[in-house]
Amino acid sequence: MIKLSKLFFLCFTVFALFQCKHETLSLPNIPPDEPKIVGNEYIQLNTKFDKESGYNFKAPGDIYIGADNFLYLADTGNDRIVMMDLGGSIMGYSKPIPHPEAITQNDSLALLIVNKTNRIYKIDLVKHQHQINQATVEVVFEMSSEPTRQFTGISVHNGFEYYVTVVDSTVSPVLSQIYDFYGNNVWKGPLPLYSNGSGLFSALIPTGITSLREQYLDISSKENTLGFIFCQSGSYPPANLFNYYKVQYITTTLFEGQEVLTPKTDLSGTPEENYLYYFNKFYLPEDVALDYSGNIFVVDAGSPDGEHLPGFYRFGPTGQQQQAVVGYGSGDYQFKTPKGIAVTRNSDNQTVYVSDTGNNRILQFKLSRDL
Repeated sequence: MIKLSKLFFLCFTVFALFQCKHETLSLPNIPPDEPKIVGNEYIQLNTKFDKESGYNFKAPGDIYIGADNFLYLADTGNDRIVMMDLGGSIMGYSKPIPHPEAITQNDSLALLIVNKTNRIYKIDLVKHQHQINQATVEVVFEMSSEPTRQFTGISVHNGFEYYVTVVDSTVSPVLSQIYDFYGNNVWKGPLPLYSNGSGLFSALIPTGITSLREQYLDISSKENTLGFIFCQSGSYPPANLFNYYKVQYITTTLFEGQEVLTPKTDLSGTPEENYLYYFNKFYLPEDVALDYSGNIFVVDAGSPDGEHLPGFYRFGPTGQQQQAVVGYGSGDYQFKTPKGIAVTRNSDNQTVYVSDTGNNRILQFKLSRDL
């Protein structure tokens, strides 16, 4: 694993290279400064990464803030990864990747991508001086023996190892698992979750995953953990399967000197509807993010009948809901099937980025503070 000092040096080198080597790209127009924020709710910023501001995203999926402090977007409909700074300036586009869905980054700052196929892709940014448009897109893993597997989410843990959420509807009734991989892209096997179970520690059509490493990324050795949070549809009507725990927090415990995975069970309370584990909180959660304080952010695509509105939620470390921004449409504070969420990890002056998939845009939010 790269030590923190080396990581800082690497990031400094990356930015220095940008100053001297980066090719000039036409950047979108950025609106003026945002209004002053007061109160204790999320305020949508005027800066939208949308067509009107010069962007041309198409069905954007996952959005991710790397340890290098760049914003990476799976621009699914345009078959590419977009690299931006945190203000939204485009730094470059990857070479083609068919319909990328989810992104993560390891400790050598290489991107790993999945796209609902049985393949895993890699972009080695450091090798190409962080010029993503020049970087090769490699296929580093393909489950050729299982061509119908769909990798739906990915997240690095322990620096280089990573988890992948997996679905295969050609298996009866359906295969729902989370795979573990070594840092050299060798498959370890599935994690010991129950496939198609109805309770905690059970996977049913998983849609995304975030390692607990993300909470400590770039600030602490605590990033060495096997724990993670995953989200899932929790429903498979053809086989009448259902799981109420559509977002699950998997932690670790010591057993006979070994660190083993175990479900975190204390993320509920009274009133039930204000907690992460409330059975009817989500309809189709697509992505999860964490910050340094252990706050949990969930983006929900919403339901077709309008009973569950699309948007995002913020929960404290105990699972209690703190804020939510939900609404259907294409205006302010509204979403259509959002699929990705990313947060700047420091909870002070934090920015939340939401990939508003159905509206082909990225929205930004900041939590207001009472003066």
